Order: sequence, then C-alpha cells, then structure tokens
Amino acid sequence: MAQQVDLNEVRNRVMTNRQSGIDDPSSPNRAVFVDNGGNILTQPQPGQQRNLSRVPQKLFAATLMQDRQVVAHKLPANAQEMQISGVTGWVYEITSEVGDTYTMFIFNDGSLYQVMVLFPEVAGRYSPSEGHLFSNGCICLNEEHGYPTLEKAYAKSVLWATGFSFYVRTGQFPF
Repeated sequence: MAQQVDLNEVRNRVMTNRQSGIDDPSSPNRAVFVDNGGNILTQPQPGQQRNLSRVPQKLFAATLMQDRQVVAHKLPANAQEMQISGVTGWVYEITSEVGDTYTMFIFNDGSLYQVMVLFPEVAGRYSPSEGHLFSNGCICLNEEHGYPTLEKAYAKSVLWATGFSFYVRTGQFPF
C-alpha cells in the first residue's frame, strides 16, 4: 500500500502554481505526481520520477470557459458552440477577401486547436502540400498541424480561406 499523501500539500502546490501561471512546474518541490497505481505523490524517492507522471496544474474546466471568452470577443458573431462526434467546438462562417463563403468548425483535439472546413466540401479533395488540407477536411495550420490557442487557430483559418480561394482559381496558394 502506498504512503498516504498530504492532500493539503497537494492543494497548496496546485494553487500556488496556478496563481504563478505555472502549468508544469519543473521543480520537484512544486510538482505533483501520480504513479502507475493511481497514487498521488508529492515527495517521490530519488530516481523514482522517471516512472511517474507529472500532473498539469490548470483548472479542469478552465479551457472551455476560457475558449468561450475568446469566442465571444475574437470570433465572428455567428459562431455557435456545438458538439460534433462528441467533440465540443464552434461552428462559424467567414467570407474570404475574394467573396467565397466558408463554414468551419474549430475545436481542441486534446493538445492543439484544429479547424475543419465544413463548407465547401473539401475533405479528401486536396493535398496538404497544395491546398493545405488533410484528407479529413482539417486545415494544415502547422506548428505541427495545429495551434496552442484558439485565437491563433482562428486567425490562421481566416488567412487560409483567402489563400484557398486564390488556390482554387489559380492553382497557386499565395501564402
């Protein structure tokens, strides 16, 4: 049986890290760990850390709440929160600089924000190297295929829409 963890110490570490804006503290004296038996640890034995998982310190529901704030202030007024295939995200419509309308779904895939083009139907019709689209209809945003923030993914999707409008007309993606 694992040694009993001091839950007050766990709370203090998590709250101190959150207040400092630290999600993944590098110091073992500030981190909280879990082992493969589901036990929480604050004082791992020397050499034991490599077999432990470090606990992220962000609020559990903060991401969705923060995303809603970004959507309210940064996305088009037509953005609607929806669940598609069990994934929560926002459907929004934009018009490219050349007048083409796009309907997109922006969501967090668990690590990065992705944008899927719902209209026009582009899934499977263009290559990542030419149309900057994956076969599932998601835009190849990059920074390794997504962005760490909803705001950046949205901004890149707007630029992509105008670039794609030019690509469809000329065969060249301008950006």
